[in-house]
Amino acid sequence: MLSVFIIIALLVTLMVIYTNIKKVEHTTFDLFPFSVYTGWVSVATIADISYYLTYIKWDGFGVSESTWTIVLLIAATTLAFFFAGKNRDWCYPLVFVWAFIGIGIRNSDAYPVITDISYILATITFIVSITIFIKNRRN
Repeated sequence: MLSVFIIIALLVTLMVIYTNIKKVEHTTFDLFPFSVYTGWVSVATIADISYYLTYIKWDGFGVSESTWTIVLLIAATTLAFFFAGKNRDWCYPLVFVWAFIGIGIRNSDAYPVITDISYILATITFIVSITIFIKNRRN
């Protein structure tokens, strides 16, 4: 439980730093490490909360683990899209692409549906990231 609070505090701290960097004149390379790190901590926060719920044997309101995994993948994708769109940040969602591919590989034998959805969401998130990159280059 303590790890959940610590990772949430880290995520909030990173969001404050990220927001402060965005307020001043900066280059993509100034923001890049914070984009990537904030993305990883975002993914880690979701994973840590998920692990904690598994640890306490939460029954998921009777919904299967596979369904909850898909719900969390969609929620993570929504977070990546929202953050990337709001901040015009193409780096942040790339972390989610990497995580989704890892989830797909990890579940390929036991849960092919999760694998397929992970790869589909990774592809869509990658396309969104590239689109934001191209739009930023034009501006």
